[in-house]
Amino acid sequence: VRKKLKAMIYLALLRGINVGRNKRIKMVDLVDTFESLGFKNVRTYIQSGNVIFESDSTDAANIATCIERKIKQTFSFSVKVIIRSEHELENVIKSNPFVREESPMLYF
Repeated sequence: VRKKLKAMIYLALLRGINVGRNKRIKMVDLVDTFESLGFKNVRTYIQSGNVIFESDSTDAANIATCIERKIKQTFSFSVKVIIRSEHELENVIKSNPFVREESPMLYF
């Protein structure tokens, strides 16, 4: 009997969308694009182009390539996609050298 693996949680950072007049993508369209690739629980953060989603794949490079290809196909422009796993983001937060600083400019 095969044990079903839990889906991985990822963050996709899309470089340069919704900045200025070029490379505009509505977040609802971005969610639809990610869902069309089979990703689950797709959520966006404001108009930033940051997308949180779940995937059964553990190959972040392949996920990024698939998203870049789909965006090019759907919106007719190229976008660089950076993928980070939930665990990578947790490590970034844990490694924050400014965590002890009392500053109103420090955001999480």
